[in-house]
Amino acid sequence: MTLVEVMVVVVIISMVAGIVGVQVFGRFKDAQRKAAFIQIKDIGKGLELYKLSSRRFPSTAEGLQALTQPVGGAEPVMNSIPNDPWGAPYVYIFPGTQNTTSFDILSYGPDGVQGGGDDVTNWDDPNAPKE
Repeated sequence: MTLVEVMVVVVIISMVAGIVGVQVFGRFKDAQRKAAFIQIKDIGKGLELYKLSSRRFPSTAEGLQALTQPVGGAEPVMNSIPNDPWGAPYVYIFPGTQNTTSFDILSYGPDGVQGGGDDVTNWDDPNAPKE
């Protein structure tokens, strides 16, 4: 095999690896977003259980950590509150600014900036395309 043939093979392998890498990275980002939606949904269920025990949602000041505390002699609703897939804590607001009769839960997404276009919230459609 000549040097030119070896270089052609290396270029082809590099191109294929680049295409595969882009596809895998895109799916990883999508999986992180879906994981955030699932966690937000689970936290929302925890908040509903908290309300059943205490007849109210935690205040914004109490935050999501209220779910890890015993309520009315009962066990805590959740053992711990996960961070979002990007390592940041979820934001909890009660009463919500979007869900005015209940609560808002949101992650600022991979850019960590509120309103950056990639936020994940409990009022968004999880199947809506995001860039």
